[in-house]
Amino acid sequence: MINLNNIPLIRLLIPFIAGIMLTVNTEAHGRWMPAFFGISLLAYLALLRVSSINTSYSRRWIMGGLLYGCFLFAGASLSSIQYDSSRNSLNLFESSNEALLIGKVKGNPVVKERSVKLTVELLGFRQQNQWVATRETIIAYLEKDSLSATLIPGDVLSFEPDLKHVDAPKNPHEFDYRKYLSYHLIHQQTYLRSTNWKLIRHETNLNIFHVASALREHLIGILEDQGLNGNELAVASALILGYKDNLDAHLKQAYSSAGAMHVLAVSGLHVGIIFLIFSKILVFLDHWKQGRWIKGCILILILWFYALITGLSPSVMRAATMFSFVILAKALNRNSGFFNTLAASAFLLLIFNPFLVMDVGFQLSYLAVSGIVLIQPRINNLFQFRWMPLRKIWSLTAVTLAAQLATFPLGLYYFHQFPNYFIAANLIVVPLATVILCFGIATICLHAIPVLGPISGQGLQFLIKLLNETVQTIDRLPYAVSNQIRFTATDTWLIYLAIGSMLLLIAYRKFRYFFMGCTALLIFLASHFFYLIQRNQQKTIMVYHIPGYSALNFIDGTDNVLFSDLELTTNRSKLLFHTENNWIHQGVAQEKFLQLSHLTGKHRLSNLIRIDNPHLFLKRNYLQFYDYRVVIIDPAFQAREIRHKMVCDLIIITKNAPIDAEALMSMFTTPYVVIDASNSNYHRERWKKTMESQDAVLWDVAEKGAFQADL
Repeated sequence: MINLNNIPLIRLLIPFIAGIMLTVNTEAHGRWMPAFFGISLLAYLALLRVSSINTSYSRRWIMGGLLYGCFLFAGASLSSIQYDSSRNSLNLFESSNEALLIGKVKGNPVVKERSVKLTVELLGFRQQNQWVATRETIIAYLEKDSLSATLIPGDVLSFEPDLKHVDAPKNPHEFDYRKYLSYHLIHQQTYLRSTNWKLIRHETNLNIFHVASALREHLIGILEDQGLNGNELAVASALILGYKDNLDAHLKQAYSSAGAMHVLAVSGLHVGIIFLIFSKILVFLDHWKQGRWIKGCILILILWFYALITGLSPSVMRAATMFSFVILAKALNRNSGFFNTLAASAFLLLIFNPFLVMDVGFQLSYLAVSGIVLIQPRINNLFQFRWMPLRKIWSLTAVTLAAQLATFPLGLYYFHQFPNYFIAANLIVVPLATVILCFGIATICLHAIPVLGPISGQGLQFLIKLLNETVQTIDRLPYAVSNQIRFTATDTWLIYLAIGSMLLLIAYRKFRYFFMGCTALLIFLASHFFYLIQRNQQKTIMVYHIPGYSALNFIDGTDNVLFSDLELTTNRSKLLFHTENNWIHQGVAQEKFLQLSHLTGKHRLSNLIRIDNPHLFLKRNYLQFYDYRVVIIDPAFQAREIRHKMVCDLIIITKNAPIDAEALMSMFTTPYVVIDASNSNYHRERWKKTMESQDAVLWDVAEKGAFQADL
């Protein structure tokens, strides 16, 4: 088992990451964290001169605690200062009406159906005839036209500062895009029509990133010239060069369901293969006097060049940084230890961008590598085979099991699914991906040679077809993936505690580790037992925020009935983006979908059959769920003069219904009136004004988020 005394960088990395997490979870202010860091550092340096403390074994915890405090506050200071500085510059011109912004395009623009999405680094803004420098980064959506579609990284634009803060999620458990952008130090966005921006300078002086991007496009062109097209070209571009924009959505889902998505995301596997290939090619340098230094420099340059052309993703940067430390240690004849090397690479990346610790790829990458090193040898030693092919198969199985054991809790937490055939998939996919990467490099290098180039290209095309067919076959198998698994952050920590206790138990044979692991599992099981009781008793009504659409959800235990005007055949992904995470959290079954336009007499029988719930009754625009009464006001609803008001619990206004507030409230007595997301801004504002004199509470879904009523 690993002794923490032998890996000091890991011991220091833990409080450093804890400091970053302190900022992430509490948004600690930057002006306080540096002060705490300075105090703890000064105290540590002062006590270094006090021999009675510094040399005393019984008082070593004082120096250790201060050192850990230094790294904790260092991580908190670094992240909070970066976070605060990214927001301060924009506050200067938010209130200005005559400001002008100048920004430079960062990264490759994403061309969509009607717009072009850009990441723009602001260089400065003009306010009151003065120019002020800034380094804020924003997201800009440009109206798609002949000019915006041709923008490249480095182009400089000017535009008016019509910036808006990124909205918080407006549905329960919806993906928090605002938080995701904040980890990339982006807090605002804007939409610009063709007349609202100008191209000041087209980038002509290409920097290293432009050259790398152009080279990647050239290499993709080479693969295309060698006969690859369609899914084969898309997979080759992703697997070899890290370009994933052309991947078909269904193919990506097949790789994900089979547990093989990691081969399409250039990561440590790919960097490790590149490292091994060129280490073998350059082996002759080992016999030179200064050969190890020359070899080391060449390998580091090759690794970072490959990382650059594949997009510098967190997993690639982690792998390239780690292998760079390994190469450097070997050149210096130093055995620094694997985990020290891993921690050093993490330190270096987090110093440049502390919020990388929140990147899913960064977390999974480090966990997978750590799991392989810690767990794989123990799994591999469970069985010994004399026949070499069986030995290789078992070794690869052990690697797959170790990586999955280290990452599956995090995978369940983020993606709510588990690939059931991951062992079979990886036994085929990983060797195939390795051969494909080698063939890809050979195809690119040999493309100009008349005979060898086409042969290599045909071999590459055949291998990728074989890989795709294998993955799609596994995806089509029954029960290929378990999905919609509810797994909370607490569940994740409890399972990791149980896994860690198991490893400690195997290493040290101490009863306390067995007790700790069993306690974690019992708490996990108990929490799920109480959750199941609560789930079966839940009765909830939701009006979701889906821009431009209506969505009314009735949840009765695990029963899930949804009324909406969405067309599922074309907009199911849009629906699931806003609702699926909540359904997973609630633990409900597949939705029973009913079109709102079918709330008429001729659809009554089919609606009853589809709903199949004795507690939900509907008749035209009137619905009753247990004792809770809902009225849906749509454009077809007609106000009538009645003697006695109808009592209901909720009124929902949809599709800019022309009825006014006074006419509506003369018919109904209700505590809540909800304006759903299908209404226009003009209609919403009109209702806000006319409802001020009414007793009912007006709930605007577009402004306040989803409406929820628990019975």
